[in-house]
Amino acid sequence: MLLRRFQYPNTPGLIIRRTFPELYRSHIVKLFEEYPGLRSLWREQSKELIFPNGSRLFFGSAEHAGDMSAFYSTEFADIMVDEAQEFSQSELEGLTGSNRCTSNSEITPAMLFTFMPGISETGLPPKGLGYLKRVLVDGDLRGEEKRNKWGFVPVFAWDNIEWLRKELGWIKDETNEWRMGPDAVSEQEFYSWSHEVRRQFFIDRAEFGATLSSLTNKSLRDAWLEGKWDKFQGQYFLNFDYDVHTCEPQDIKLRSWTRYWVSGDWGGYHPACFHLHAEDDRGCVATIAELWEVQTPEFELGRKIGAMCAGKKIEAFPFSWDAFGKLNKTVQRPITELIAEGLPDHFPYPNPADSSPGSRISGWRYMSHMLDTKKWIISRDCPKLIECIPSLMRDMERNTEDVLKVDFSENTLGDDPADSARYGLQYMVQAPSRPLDVRIQDRIEAYAEKRGTAVERLEPNTIAMLSRKAERLERSKGHHTVQRWRPGMRRG
Repeated sequence: MLLRRFQYPNTPGLIIRRTFPELYRSHIVKLFEEYPGLRSLWREQSKELIFPNGSRLFFGSAEHAGDMSAFYSTEFADIMVDEAQEFSQSELEGLTGSNRCTSNSEITPAMLFTFMPGISETGLPPKGLGYLKRVLVDGDLRGEEKRNKWGFVPVFAWDNIEWLRKELGWIKDETNEWRMGPDAVSEQEFYSWSHEVRRQFFIDRAEFGATLSSLTNKSLRDAWLEGKWDKFQGQYFLNFDYDVHTCEPQDIKLRSWTRYWVSGDWGGYHPACFHLHAEDDRGCVATIAELWEVQTPEFELGRKIGAMCAGKKIEAFPFSWDAFGKLNKTVQRPITELIAEGLPDHFPYPNPADSSPGSRISGWRYMSHMLDTKKWIISRDCPKLIECIPSLMRDMERNTEDVLKVDFSENTLGDDPADSARYGLQYMVQAPSRPLDVRIQDRIEAYAEKRGTAVERLEPNTIAMLSRKAERLERSKGHHTVQRWRPGMRRG
């Protein structure tokens, strides 16, 4: 970063970390320790170095999500995001729009992400780690991402001689600079060692190596020492696969007789999340739309839910039980009543989702089963749900069969999208099965309605054909067959 500021006049650079204390300790202090002569270029108020050739190097932090906007409106020829796993995908992608330079045509703008595997202090994967692993480690580029030229360079602690100079026989002189001792190993010789020899020397001789190798948490030891990028220990939905369980909206085939229902998780000061679900002919569920709102008035929520479901005949609306009995403190009216007032005519009233003992754990198990059997597909129009599922962790303290409860915050998505989806899938299992004749008639009526006519106006042969097709489809879904009564047959 420094070299390119000297090489290319009038170019701006940016080094950014999540918080200023981290930035100060890791970069600003270290910078002046190694290059004390740069102090004369430092501007404390703006936190930047101003070079004689007109180049600038900014040091930034963004502890809160809103702080990132200050960097989106400025151009930087080079951007280094340190500990990039602490930034979300949208934040990192937002920075790419600032990675440009109009002040020097000779430079090719570049971005550098430094990041490492592991879990955060909350016990959860950092919010940007899944994205970075997919794009850079796995090379799994999607859609427009393929236009970018990414490169991934894995680096281990024993690749940095700075951790080992003392153990290699180097000593510091009166100016605090490292100098080779009489029997010291030179930099050239050190880097000529094989990967395994340097690794073993680091573990056996370096204090930091001993610290990492003695970690009792295996997942952290594997991540921080060995740089392993496997699934996180304790991750709940290890079976979730983006390519298998999500698809583009246009790839979901909806029929005139498709069943639709809405599910939702209430949020007061945390997000409220709603999903639109559909069931196809094979009994498979598609979650096709998502609404995610923070501190939105209840009537407006109802209006937006209606807009999300426009043109669909909704049969049910299971809603998180904690919303029932609560009052809007301003108007002193039930929350569910206010939401219902915003819904379109003939839209089902919200009803409490299953909250019986054990229903939470059975719901997570059923979600996992639906993923295993490929009976659940999620539209990519549901980004919060897709981001949420792989981040869910087992509750290792209370019950490993349950998902760890995580609230929404600036740095954490929370579990609200998954709760909403869980209510929706549980409703499908619990919904009473209607008689076969009724389900067949519903399909015929839906066929006629789609064509702007009534069943009575359909040709008898068309009705007979539709009846046979509908019966075949309904039976293939695994419902119990209901035998039709005909004259001459005994009842009972």
